[in-house]
Formats: sequence, C-alpha cells, structure tokens
Amino acid sequence: MLQKILPVSGIVVFAILSGTVSDLSSFSANIKSNIIVLTGTLTCCIISYPPALFSALFETIRRAFSRDKKDFNQIIDEIESLSNIKRTKGDLALDAESRKIDNDFLKMGVEMVVDGYDRYTIFKTLERRYDSFLSARRSQAELVNTMMKLMPVFGFVGTIIGLINVLHHMGSPEMIGKGVALALLTTFYGLLYANVLVLPMSKKLTEQTRQDSIELALLIEGILDLADNVNSKLIRYRLRYCIGEFFEDDSTYAGVTPKTRKAPQKISGLELPLKNGFVR
Repeated sequence: MLQKILPVSGIVVFAILSGTVSDLSSFSANIKSNIIVLTGTLTCCIISYPPALFSALFETIRRAFSRDKKDFNQIIDEIESLSNIKRTKGDLALDAESRKIDNDFLKMGVEMVVDGYDRYTIFKTLERRYDSFLSARRSQAELVNTMMKLMPVFGFVGTIIGLINVLHHMGSPEMIGKGVALALLTTFYGLLYANVLVLPMSKKLTEQTRQDSIELALLIEGILDLADNVNSKLIRYRLRYCIGEFFEDDSTYAGVTPKTRKAPQKISGLELPLKNGFVR
C-alpha cells in the first residue's frame, strides 16, 4: 500500500512545484521550456532506439509500480506441486497440469521435461531465454539512463537560448526578463523531470529486474530438479536455500520463526544460474 501512496505523493509535489513556477512566470515561457526539454529528449531517444523498446519499457514500469514484491513462496509451492504430480501420477498427468500454468517460462520448462529432453538441453534452452531477458532489460535500463542524462542537457540548451535572447534585446528590459525566465525555467524543468520522474523510474526498473532475475533463476533450478525426478521435499529445501536471503525477515521461512531458524547446510553441486553482470 505504501509503495502505491508514495508515487502518488511525489506526483502531487511535482505538480505543486510546477504550479508555483507557472504562477511566477508567463504561460508561454513554461510551454517553451517544457517543449525544449521534452521534445528534445524524446526526439533523441526515438532516433537512437527502436520503437518496440519504448512499449516494452512502458509495460515493465507499469508492472513495477502496479504490484508488490514477488511471492517466491508461491513459486516454490507450485514447483513442489508439479514434482508431486510427476512422481505420483507420471508425465501424462504433468502434461495435463502444464496447460494450466500461467508463467510462460515455467510452462516451457515443464513441457520440455514432459517431452523427455535431457537435462543439459533443458538447461541450455532456459539459459538462453534467461540471457535474452537480461539483454532486453539492459536495453531498457540504457534507455532510461539516456533520458535521465538528456533532460538536464536540454535544460541547459534552453538556458543558452534564453541568454541569446537576452543579448539580442539588451535595450529592452521587458525582453531581457523574458529571456532570463526562459533560461532559468528550462534548467528547472530539465532537472525536475530527470530527478523527480526518470530517476525513480530507473530505480524501480532495477529492482523489478532483480526480482525477475531471481524468479527465473529459481524456476530454472526447479525445472532441472523436475527433470532429475528429485523428491519434492528436497526441491522445496533447495529452492528455499537458493533464495534464503529474501526470507531473512519472513517468519514463514522453513516453518519456524527467524529467532529459532537455523541456516540450512549447503548442498554440494547446487549452483544458482543468476547472472551478476546486470548493471543499471
């Protein structure tokens, strides 16, 4: 709930600041300043990046702001349930159950298990999907960072334009005032958009990517255990070990409270395929 209230509060503060500045300056100066900053930034980004990247970024940001932290417990429960079905009812029942899975990544992995692919083929296929996911998120992060850099730049461009107007009308005090207002307003809007709108967007994208990466890595481990026909209880233990740090403050972890919980022993050969190279 708090994560939804804070962005709304930020928008309100942004609107108040913009309104205050608008009252202190002319309407045309505010319009020109916004056009310089926004049009310049969007034009450069549209020229530099493919249009599909903008729609993908919008969808990722929408998901990041519209839902809470991922429930990894639910993912573990689903994988454990699939393991029980495979061990007790066989691959045909698992195939029927896979059609009900909403997660496309998990569904693809379970279908490969049912089709009898070997462990190495499953891992390499899922790893390629994982790498493609990270590559797409890097592109989105690069686009957001580019916007954050360009907005202050075009703010200074507007400042230069305003100063040029001042020099051209040194004999007219009224025109000097308009030129100075334009010069300061573009800098103000450039910094405001970059720090109040785009910077939180960048941080939210980074956090969303971190959670999505952990989810995919968790699914890869679970799918490989399904392929190896590992006991469902051991699968739960292994997956909870993989993301144990995310449950440090979770009283449901391993069914005990954090005060009495003991850290599980590391299982040899367990390696979480999480890429640490993602950089915003």
